[in-house]
Amino acid sequence: MTESELRTEEHSSVNVQEVLSEDEWYPLLPVEKKLISITLGLGLVLMVVFIIVFKVFE
Repeated sequence: MTESELRTEEHSSVNVQEVLSEDEWYPLLPVEKKLISITLGLGLVLMVVFIIVFKVFE
């Protein structure tokens, strides 16, 4: 490897580390919160329905 290639690789790895550390955590968007709540609600409702169905049709 030439000296310029080593510098380029070293420089790009530093940029990747900076980008990863900046985007470590960020708040959820309102749409994401809504999708999470709908998914959890649907999962709980289906679990209750399946429990009732399997107890009735034992």
